[in-house]
Amino acid sequence: MTIGLSLILNYCSSDTAATTYLRSTRNGDFKARIVADSTSIFRANRNNGELNVDISYKAVLLDDDIDSLEWLFPGGSPSFAKEALSATVNYSNYGKFNSKLVLTKVDTVNLNFIYTYKDTIEISAPIDIIYMESKWDSYTTTDDSNWGVLPNSQNVLIRENQIFDESTPFEASASFTGFMDERLKFSIEYKLTHKNYLENAVTANAKLEVLIDELKAFGVSRVTNDTYFTQEFYVNNLTDFDFIIKKYPALSVSGWQLSLTDSDTLVSDIDLYDLVNQDQLIGYLDLTDLSTSSEITTFDALLKTSSNGNDFSFGSSSGLTMVLDGNPIQITPGYKYKIIFNLEDGLPQSYQIFSENATNLPTLLEENEYYIDATFRRLFISVD
Repeated sequence: MTIGLSLILNYCSSDTAATTYLRSTRNGDFKARIVADSTSIFRANRNNGELNVDISYKAVLLDDDIDSLEWLFPGGSPSFAKEALSATVNYSNYGKFNSKLVLTKVDTVNLNFIYTYKDTIEISAPIDIIYMESKWDSYTTTDDSNWGVLPNSQNVLIRENQIFDESTPFEASASFTGFMDERLKFSIEYKLTHKNYLENAVTANAKLEVLIDELKAFGVSRVTNDTYFTQEFYVNNLTDFDFIIKKYPALSVSGWQLSLTDSDTLVSDIDLYDLVNQDQLIGYLDLTDLSTSSEITTFDALLKTSSNGNDFSFGSSSGLTMVLDGNPIQITPGYKYKIIFNLEDGLPQSYQIFSENATNLPTLLEENEYYIDATFRRLFISVD
């Protein structure tokens, strides 16, 4: 009792002196939670920093005797608010945004002692504002005729239905700005669909590439027909960048022809095509309407090209191998064929020929098993 009386006398020197209070701040343990009207928000503005996203917050207090509260909204506008159970905050950037609620209770436990209890309540999951592609039609492309935005506007189809003049890939890109040197997570779904699906018939050359500026994010060579896959990847330190899709053609125009003769008389020059990145030439021969006027029942076929003013002719040497100035390949008229020439260092080394009667491989260009359409959807970009 002597110690207690001494403390009181030290702070109350007389009845008329000003009252002195002992104040102390302690950790509180209040029951409350933060409710937001949205948790994941998707926008299609490629200019980060120019978004206009309003989020409504509400404080749910399960303790009745809270004396004051303060909101904290890092990265939002306003960045704080006081003495209100609800608030609306505007965000102008992609990313994850936390919010906090600081609750205060003041309690006078006995004479001249005032305790302030504070507790900070955090939102259970941050608000996540994510880029979602919905403007596929605004991409810059090297050939708009191949770039088809489907009616739902959520999918884009890159068609392949023609022979290209060269093996340069089709390209489509969109520019993104203002990401403030951040680490970004990308997620996109894609599928490849054969024009004519033949299991194990398509080569493993590059089909697709996705790049961030000049950085290759991922590439696709092998194909599971008409099945969507999700690809996720991260890139550090991005501010302004281009999201680029490259679709490689299956076939391109070559400088080679297959020359058919009958008794040294030219019957036809058949165009051959480069099988892109595979060191192969392919051709389709429809000989159903061609017949010989003599007893000869086969055509002579030579692989020909011109370079630097010189003409070159390749034929067979033995079996299916090929050499410069070799013997003509013998082909029987009256059927449809597919022929493949295997190259080494750009020169023919061997060949394979398939008849419609002996194989189920397509023997018409219109039924080409190499043509593949690519479909993209659900491109999301989030600040990691």
